[in-house]
Amino acid sequence: MKSVSNLLWATTSSIGAGLCFLVLVAIGAVWWHPESRPCLDRVSFRIVTVALIANMIFGIASAVGGMMTHEGFLCGFSIFVLQLMLQISSFLLFCIALNLQLVVLHGFNGRNMEKFYITFSLLLSAILVIPPYAANQYGWDPLERDCWYKNDNISQRLAWQVSTQMAWTALAAIAEIGMSSSVLLFVLKHHFRMNRVFVSSSSSNSPQVIHSNSLRKIILRIVLYPIASCLVNLLTVVTALHSTISDGIHSQLDYNILLLSDTLYGGRPIVYAFLAASDPALVRGVKTLFQVLRGTYTPESSIEKPSSQVSSNALVVHIELTTIRDNEPAENSSPGKKKLDLVNENSQPVHSDEGPSQEQSRVTRSSSSRHPSRRVRIDDVEGNSRIHREEAMRQEMAALNKQL
Repeated sequence: MKSVSNLLWATTSSIGAGLCFLVLVAIGAVWWHPESRPCLDRVSFRIVTVALIANMIFGIASAVGGMMTHEGFLCGFSIFVLQLMLQISSFLLFCIALNLQLVVLHGFNGRNMEKFYITFSLLLSAILVIPPYAANQYGWDPLERDCWYKNDNISQRLAWQVSTQMAWTALAAIAEIGMSSSVLLFVLKHHFRMNRVFVSSSSSNSPQVIHSNSLRKIILRIVLYPIASCLVNLLTVVTALHSTISDGIHSQLDYNILLLSDTLYGGRPIVYAFLAASDPALVRGVKTLFQVLRGTYTPESSIEKPSSQVSSNALVVHIELTTIRDNEPAENSSPGKKKLDLVNENSQPVHSDEGPSQEQSRVTRSSSSRHPSRRVRIDDVEGNSRIHREEAMRQEMAALNKQL
Protein backbone atom coordinates (compact mmCIF):
# COMPACT_ATOMS: atom_id res chain seq x y z
CA MET A 1 0.00 0.00 0.00
CA LYS A 2 2.86 2.38 0.74
CA SER A 3 4.22 1.97 -2.76
CA VAL A 4 0.87 3.12 -4.15
CA SER A 5 0.80 6.10 -1.80
CA ASN A 6 4.35 7.18 -2.64
CA LEU A 7 3.71 6.66 -6.35
CA LEU A 8 0.60 8.86 -6.15
CA TRP A 9 2.61 11.54 -4.34
CA ALA A 10 5.48 11.43 -6.86
CA THR A 11 3.22 11.34 -9.93
CA THR A 12 0.97 14.24 -8.97
CA SER A 13 3.99 16.27 -7.88
CA SER A 14 5.72 15.69 -11.21
CA ILE A 15 2.62 16.72 -13.14
CA GLY A 16 2.27 19.83 -10.99
CA ALA A 17 5.91 20.81 -11.48
CA GLY A 18 5.55 20.37 -15.24
CA LEU A 19 2.40 22.51 -15.36
CA CYS A 20 4.07 25.24 -13.30
CA PHE A 21 6.99 25.20 -15.71
CA LEU A 22 4.69 25.58 -18.73
CA VAL A 23 2.88 28.52 -17.14
CA LEU A 24 6.21 30.15 -16.27
CA VAL A 25 7.30 29.75 -19.91
CA ALA A 26 4.10 31.51 -21.00
CA ILE A 27 4.72 34.28 -18.47
CA GLY A 28 8.29 34.65 -19.72
CA ALA A 29 7.14 34.87 -23.33
CA VAL A 30 4.58 37.55 -22.49
CA TRP A 31 7.12 39.49 -20.44
CA TRP A 32 9.77 39.27 -23.17
CA HIS A 33 7.77 41.32 -25.68
CA PRO A 34 7.44 45.03 -24.84
CA GLU A 35 3.92 45.20 -26.27
CA SER A 36 2.51 42.49 -23.99
CA ARG A 37 4.68 43.15 -20.92
CA PRO A 38 2.43 45.90 -19.45
CA CYS A 39 -0.37 43.33 -19.12
CA LEU A 40 1.57 41.65 -16.29
CA ASP A 41 2.24 44.89 -14.43
CA ARG A 42 0.30 44.04 -11.26
CA VAL A 43 1.65 43.47 -7.76
CA SER A 44 -0.41 40.36 -7.03
CA PHE A 45 0.57 38.72 -10.31
CA ARG A 46 4.28 39.28 -9.68
CA ILE A 47 3.84 37.71 -6.25
CA VAL A 48 1.97 34.82 -7.88
CA THR A 49 4.86 34.37 -10.31
CA VAL A 50 7.35 34.03 -7.42
CA ALA A 51 4.95 31.63 -5.69
CA LEU A 52 4.66 29.65 -8.93
CA ILE A 53 8.45 29.26 -9.05
CA ALA A 54 8.35 28.08 -5.43
CA ASN A 55 5.58 25.59 -6.24
CA MET A 56 7.51 24.24 -9.22
CA ILE A 57 10.54 23.57 -6.99
CA PHE A 58 8.16 22.18 -4.38
CA GLY A 59 6.77 19.74 -6.94
CA ILE A 60 10.27 18.60 -7.96
CA ALA A 61 11.29 18.07 -4.32
CA SER A 62 8.02 16.20 -3.63
CA ALA A 63 8.60 13.92 -6.62
CA VAL A 64 12.11 13.13 -5.40
CA GLY A 65 10.87 12.47 -1.87
CA GLY A 66 8.07 10.24 -3.12
CA MET A 67 10.46 8.07 -5.13
CA MET A 68 12.95 7.56 -2.27
CA THR A 69 12.82 4.16 -0.57
CA HIS A 70 15.50 4.50 2.12
CA GLU A 71 17.38 6.93 4.34
CA GLY A 72 20.02 9.14 2.78
CA PHE A 73 21.17 12.70 2.19
CA LEU A 74 18.78 13.20 -0.72
CA CYS A 75 15.84 12.04 1.40
CA GLY A 76 16.43 14.66 4.10
CA PHE A 77 17.46 17.43 1.71
CA SER A 78 14.41 16.94 -0.51
CA ILE A 79 12.13 17.42 2.52
CA PHE A 80 14.09 20.52 3.53
CA VAL A 81 13.55 22.03 0.07
CA LEU A 82 9.91 20.91 0.11
CA GLN A 83 9.25 22.57 3.47
CA LEU A 84 11.07 25.75 2.46
CA MET A 85 9.12 26.12 -0.78
CA LEU A 86 5.88 25.20 0.98
CA GLN A 87 6.32 27.99 3.53
CA ILE A 88 7.42 30.53 0.92
CA SER A 89 4.37 29.78 -1.21
CA SER A 90 2.03 29.95 1.81
CA PHE A 91 3.37 33.29 3.00
CA LEU A 92 3.34 34.78 -0.50
CA LEU A 93 -0.34 33.88 -0.91
CA PHE A 94 -0.93 35.36 2.54
CA CYS A 95 0.73 38.57 1.31
CA ILE A 96 -1.66 38.73 -1.66
CA ALA A 97 -4.61 38.82 0.76
CA LEU A 98 -2.72 41.33 2.93
CA ASN A 99 -2.03 43.55 -0.09
CA LEU A 100 -5.71 43.54 -1.04
CA GLN A 101 -6.61 44.52 2.50
CA LEU A 102 -4.07 47.35 2.62
CA VAL A 103 -4.78 48.75 -0.86
CA VAL A 104 -8.55 48.41 -1.09
CA LEU A 105 -9.55 49.10 2.51
CA HIS A 106 -6.73 51.30 3.84
CA GLY A 107 -5.41 53.12 0.79
CA PHE A 108 -1.78 51.89 0.89
CA ASN A 109 0.37 51.85 -2.24
CA GLY A 110 0.84 48.18 -3.10
CA ARG A 111 3.83 48.81 -5.35
CA ASN A 112 5.75 50.34 -2.46
CA MET A 113 4.94 47.35 -0.25
CA GLU A 114 5.84 44.67 -2.82
CA LYS A 115 9.49 44.25 -1.82
CA PHE A 116 8.49 43.89 1.84
CA TYR A 117 6.05 41.10 0.99
CA ILE A 118 8.70 39.05 -0.79
CA THR A 119 11.42 39.75 1.79
CA PHE A 120 9.09 38.85 4.65
CA SER A 121 8.10 35.56 3.01
CA LEU A 122 11.68 34.49 2.28
CA LEU A 123 13.11 35.42 5.68
CA LEU A 124 10.31 33.92 7.79
CA SER A 125 10.36 30.70 5.74
CA ALA A 126 14.11 30.34 6.23
CA ILE A 127 13.78 30.99 9.97
CA LEU A 128 11.18 28.23 10.28
CA VAL A 129 12.82 25.58 8.09
CA ILE A 130 16.56 25.85 8.79
CA PRO A 131 16.42 24.87 12.53
CA PRO A 132 14.72 21.47 12.03
CA TYR A 133 17.05 20.68 9.13
CA ALA A 134 20.07 21.60 11.26
CA ALA A 135 18.66 19.41 14.06
CA ASN A 136 18.44 16.47 11.63
CA GLN A 137 14.65 16.22 11.83
CA TYR A 138 14.11 15.62 8.11
CA GLY A 139 14.72 12.17 6.65
CA TRP A 140 13.21 8.69 6.50
CA ASP A 141 9.89 8.49 8.37
CA PRO A 142 9.53 5.18 10.28
CA LEU A 143 5.78 5.74 10.80
CA GLU A 144 4.73 6.23 7.17
CA ARG A 145 7.86 4.68 5.59
CA ASP A 146 8.67 7.60 3.31
CA CYS A 147 10.69 10.81 3.43
CA TRP A 148 9.26 13.21 5.99
CA TYR A 149 10.01 13.95 9.66
CA LYS A 150 12.31 11.19 10.90
CA ASN A 151 11.87 11.49 14.68
CA ASP A 152 10.11 8.39 16.01
CA ASN A 153 9.34 10.07 19.34
CA ILE A 154 5.73 11.16 18.89
CA SER A 155 5.83 14.10 21.31
CA GLN A 156 9.10 15.51 19.92
CA ARG A 157 8.01 14.92 16.35
CA LEU A 158 4.69 16.66 16.96
CA ALA A 159 6.44 19.59 18.64
CA TRP A 160 8.73 20.08 15.64
CA GLN A 161 5.88 19.77 13.14
CA VAL A 162 3.56 22.14 14.96
CA SER A 163 6.15 24.80 15.78
CA THR A 164 7.90 24.88 12.38
CA GLN A 165 5.12 24.04 9.93
CA MET A 166 1.54 23.34 10.99
CA ALA A 167 0.91 26.29 13.29
CA TRP A 168 2.30 28.83 10.84
CA THR A 169 0.52 27.31 7.87
CA ALA A 170 -2.78 27.26 9.75
CA LEU A 171 -2.34 30.83 11.01
CA ALA A 172 -1.57 32.07 7.50
CA ALA A 173 -4.66 30.27 6.15
CA ILE A 174 -6.93 31.68 8.88
CA ALA A 175 -5.57 35.19 8.31
CA GLU A 176 -6.18 34.80 4.58
CA ILE A 177 -9.79 33.84 5.25
CA GLY A 178 -10.32 36.88 7.48
CA MET A 179 -8.70 39.40 5.13
CA SER A 180 -10.31 37.95 2.00
CA SER A 181 -13.72 38.02 3.68
CA SER A 182 -13.31 41.68 4.66
CA VAL A 183 -12.32 42.60 1.10
CA LEU A 184 -15.25 40.64 -0.34
CA LEU A 185 -17.68 42.38 2.01
CA PHE A 186 -16.24 45.75 1.05
CA VAL A 187 -16.54 45.00 -2.67
CA LEU A 188 -20.13 43.80 -2.28
CA LYS A 189 -21.00 46.89 -0.24
CA HIS A 190 -19.47 49.12 -2.88
CA HIS A 191 -21.35 47.20 -5.59
CA PHE A 192 -24.72 47.77 -3.92
CA ARG A 193 -23.83 51.38 -3.29
CA MET A 194 -22.96 51.90 -6.97
CA ASN A 195 -26.23 50.29 -8.02
CA ARG A 196 -28.18 52.50 -5.64
CA VAL A 197 -26.52 55.67 -6.91
CA PHE A 198 -26.37 55.04 -10.66
CA VAL A 199 -29.27 52.69 -11.36
CA SER A 200 -31.64 54.99 -9.50
CA SER A 201 -30.52 57.78 -11.81
CA SER A 202 -30.81 55.65 -15.01
CA SER A 203 -27.02 55.59 -15.46
CA SER A 204 -26.40 51.85 -15.14
CA ASN A 205 -24.64 51.75 -18.52
CA SER A 206 -22.42 54.74 -17.82
CA PRO A 207 -18.64 54.36 -18.16
CA GLN A 208 -18.13 54.82 -14.43
CA VAL A 209 -20.33 51.81 -13.70
CA ILE A 210 -18.61 49.73 -16.39
CA HIS A 211 -15.12 50.53 -15.13
CA SER A 212 -16.16 50.00 -11.50
CA ASN A 213 -17.54 46.57 -12.43
CA SER A 214 -14.27 45.75 -14.23
CA LEU A 215 -12.22 46.72 -11.19
CA ARG A 216 -14.51 44.69 -8.95
CA LYS A 217 -14.03 41.60 -11.15
CA ILE A 218 -10.24 42.00 -10.87
CA ILE A 219 -10.45 42.19 -7.08
CA LEU A 220 -12.74 39.15 -6.88
CA ARG A 221 -10.40 37.20 -9.16
CA ILE A 222 -7.36 38.02 -7.01
CA VAL A 223 -9.23 36.84 -3.90
CA LEU A 224 -9.32 33.35 -5.43
CA TYR A 225 -5.60 32.90 -4.71
CA PRO A 226 -5.80 33.14 -0.91
CA ILE A 227 -9.09 31.23 -0.85
CA ALA A 228 -7.52 28.29 -2.72
CA SER A 229 -4.48 28.53 -0.48
CA CYS A 230 -6.70 28.36 2.62
CA LEU A 231 -8.46 25.21 1.47
CA VAL A 232 -5.28 23.39 0.43
CA ASN A 233 -3.24 24.42 3.48
CA LEU A 234 -5.89 23.65 6.10
CA LEU A 235 -6.59 20.23 4.61
CA THR A 236 -2.90 19.34 4.45
CA VAL A 237 -2.45 20.39 8.09
CA VAL A 238 -5.37 18.21 9.20
CA THR A 239 -4.22 15.13 7.27
CA ALA A 240 -0.57 15.45 8.36
CA LEU A 241 -1.60 15.97 11.96
CA HIS A 242 -3.79 12.85 11.86
CA SER A 243 -0.93 10.73 10.52
CA THR A 244 1.34 11.87 13.34
CA ILE A 245 -1.20 11.45 16.14
CA SER A 246 -2.33 8.02 14.92
CA ASP A 247 1.30 6.80 15.14
CA GLY A 248 1.38 5.32 11.66
CA ILE A 249 -1.01 3.46 9.36
CA HIS A 250 -3.16 0.97 11.29
CA SER A 251 -6.52 0.95 9.49
CA GLN A 252 -8.19 1.61 6.18
CA LEU A 253 -9.21 5.04 7.42
CA ASP A 254 -5.59 5.90 8.18
CA TYR A 255 -4.59 4.74 4.72
CA ASN A 256 -7.36 6.75 3.04
CA ILE A 257 -6.28 9.88 4.91
CA LEU A 258 -2.69 9.18 3.87
CA LEU A 259 -3.78 8.98 0.23
CA LEU A 260 -5.65 12.26 0.65
CA SER A 261 -2.55 13.85 2.18
CA ASP A 262 -0.35 12.66 -0.69
CA THR A 263 -2.90 13.91 -3.22
CA LEU A 264 -3.03 17.32 -1.56
CA TYR A 265 0.74 17.70 -1.38
CA GLY A 266 1.20 16.48 -4.93
CA GLY A 267 -1.77 18.41 -6.30
CA ARG A 268 -0.77 21.70 -4.71
CA PRO A 269 1.39 22.79 -7.69
CA ILE A 270 -1.40 21.76 -10.06
CA VAL A 271 -3.92 24.03 -8.32
CA TYR A 272 -1.61 27.06 -8.39
CA ALA A 273 -0.61 26.40 -12.00
CA PHE A 274 -4.25 26.49 -13.13
CA LEU A 275 -4.97 29.58 -11.03
CA ALA A 276 -2.02 31.43 -12.54
CA ALA A 277 -2.85 30.25 -16.08
CA SER A 278 -6.41 31.58 -15.80
CA ASP A 279 -5.38 34.94 -14.31
CA PRO A 280 -6.87 37.79 -16.39
CA ALA A 281 -3.47 39.52 -16.55
CA LEU A 282 -1.82 36.50 -18.17
CA VAL A 283 -4.79 35.78 -20.43
CA ARG A 284 -4.77 39.36 -21.66
CA GLY A 285 -0.99 39.22 -22.12
CA VAL A 286 -1.16 36.00 -24.15
CA LYS A 287 -3.87 37.47 -26.41
CA THR A 288 -1.75 40.56 -26.95
CA LEU A 289 1.29 38.40 -27.71
CA PHE A 290 -0.63 36.42 -30.32
CA GLN A 291 -1.76 39.66 -31.93
CA VAL A 292 1.85 40.84 -32.03
CA LEU A 293 3.04 37.59 -33.60
CA ARG A 294 0.26 37.67 -36.20
CA GLY A 295 0.95 41.31 -36.96
CA THR A 296 -2.56 42.43 -36.02
CA TYR A 297 -1.66 44.24 -32.82
CA THR A 298 -2.64 47.91 -32.59
CA PRO A 299 -1.98 49.89 -29.39
CA GLU A 300 -5.18 50.89 -27.66
CA SER A 301 -5.82 54.60 -27.94
CA SER A 302 -7.94 56.11 -25.22
CA ILE A 303 -8.11 59.48 -26.97
CA GLU A 304 -9.36 58.57 -30.42
CA LYS A 305 -12.86 57.16 -30.22
CA PRO A 306 -15.39 56.41 -32.94
CA SER A 307 -17.42 59.42 -33.89
CA SER A 308 -20.64 57.57 -33.18
CA GLN A 309 -19.61 56.99 -29.59
CA VAL A 310 -18.59 60.62 -29.17
CA SER A 311 -21.84 61.90 -30.56
CA SER A 312 -23.93 59.55 -28.41
CA ASN A 313 -22.00 60.51 -25.29
CA ALA A 314 -22.40 64.19 -26.13
CA LEU A 315 -26.15 63.71 -26.51
CA VAL A 316 -26.38 62.04 -23.12
CA VAL A 317 -24.45 64.89 -21.48
CA HIS A 318 -26.55 67.48 -23.28
CA ILE A 319 -29.93 66.22 -22.11
CA GLU A 320 -28.97 64.99 -18.62
CA LEU A 321 -30.21 67.49 -16.03
CA THR A 322 -29.95 65.47 -12.79
CA THR A 323 -27.09 65.53 -10.32
CA ILE A 324 -26.00 62.13 -9.03
CA ARG A 325 -25.47 62.26 -5.28
CA ASP A 326 -24.50 59.74 -2.65
CA ASN A 327 -25.84 60.44 0.82
CA GLU A 328 -23.57 57.99 2.63
CA PRO A 329 -21.95 59.65 5.69
CA ALA A 330 -18.38 60.73 5.13
CA GLU A 331 -17.17 59.09 8.29
CA ASN A 332 -18.04 55.67 6.83
CA SER A 333 -15.71 56.16 3.89
CA SER A 334 -12.35 54.38 3.85
CA PRO A 335 -9.27 55.37 1.82
CA GLY A 336 -9.90 52.42 -0.48
CA LYS A 337 -13.49 53.51 -1.06
CA LYS A 338 -12.28 57.00 -1.88
CA LYS A 339 -10.00 55.53 -4.55
CA LEU A 340 -12.87 53.59 -6.11
CA ASP A 341 -15.14 56.63 -5.85
CA LEU A 342 -12.50 58.76 -7.56
CA VAL A 343 -12.57 56.34 -10.49
CA ASN A 344 -16.33 56.85 -10.71
CA GLU A 345 -16.33 60.62 -10.15
CA ASN A 346 -13.79 61.26 -12.90
CA SER A 347 -16.41 60.34 -15.49
CA GLN A 348 -19.42 62.09 -13.98
CA PRO A 349 -20.69 65.16 -15.81
CA VAL A 350 -20.20 68.43 -13.99
CA HIS A 351 -23.39 70.17 -12.91
CA SER A 352 -24.19 73.10 -10.70
CA ASP A 353 -25.42 72.41 -7.19
CA GLU A 354 -28.89 73.66 -7.91
CA GLY A 355 -29.22 72.24 -11.42
CA PRO A 356 -30.88 74.09 -14.32
CA SER A 357 -34.42 75.24 -13.96
CA GLN A 358 -37.15 74.30 -16.39
CA GLU A 359 -37.12 77.82 -17.78
CA GLN A 360 -33.37 77.66 -18.39
CA SER A 361 -33.78 74.32 -20.10
CA ARG A 362 -36.46 75.74 -22.42
CA VAL A 363 -34.27 78.72 -23.23
CA THR A 364 -31.32 76.45 -23.99
CA ARG A 365 -33.39 74.18 -26.22
CA SER A 366 -34.97 77.08 -28.10
CA SER A 367 -31.61 78.80 -28.55
CA SER A 368 -30.08 75.59 -29.83
CA SER A 369 -32.93 75.03 -32.26
CA ARG A 370 -32.54 78.55 -33.71
CA HIS A 371 -28.75 78.17 -34.00
CA PRO A 372 -27.87 74.58 -35.06
CA SER A 373 -24.16 75.43 -35.39
CA ARG A 374 -24.07 76.61 -31.78
CA ARG A 375 -25.64 73.33 -30.65
CA VAL A 376 -22.99 71.41 -32.60
CA ARG A 377 -20.25 73.44 -30.94
CA ILE A 378 -21.79 72.84 -27.50
CA ASP A 379 -22.07 69.12 -28.18
CA ASP A 380 -18.46 69.01 -29.41
CA VAL A 381 -17.20 70.74 -26.28
CA GLU A 382 -19.25 68.49 -24.01
CA GLY A 383 -18.20 65.41 -25.98
CA ASN A 384 -14.52 66.31 -25.68
CA SER A 385 -14.98 66.98 -21.97
CA ARG A 386 -16.62 63.59 -21.62
CA ILE A 387 -13.71 61.89 -23.38
CA HIS A 388 -11.16 63.59 -21.14
CA ARG A 389 -13.11 62.57 -18.04
CA GLU A 390 -13.24 58.97 -19.26
CA GLU A 391 -9.51 59.09 -19.97
CA ALA A 392 -8.81 60.34 -16.44
CA MET A 393 -11.03 57.57 -15.09
CA ARG A 394 -9.19 54.90 -17.08
CA GLN A 395 -5.82 56.20 -15.91
CA GLU A 396 -6.96 56.20 -12.28
CA MET A 397 -8.30 52.65 -12.56
CA ALA A 398 -5.11 51.47 -14.29
CA ALA A 399 -2.99 52.96 -11.51
CA LEU A 400 -5.13 51.24 -8.85
CA ASN A 401 -5.05 47.97 -10.80
CA LYS A 402 -1.24 47.96 -10.77
CA GLN A 403 -1.25 48.18 -6.96
CA LEU A 404 -3.54 45.15 -6.51
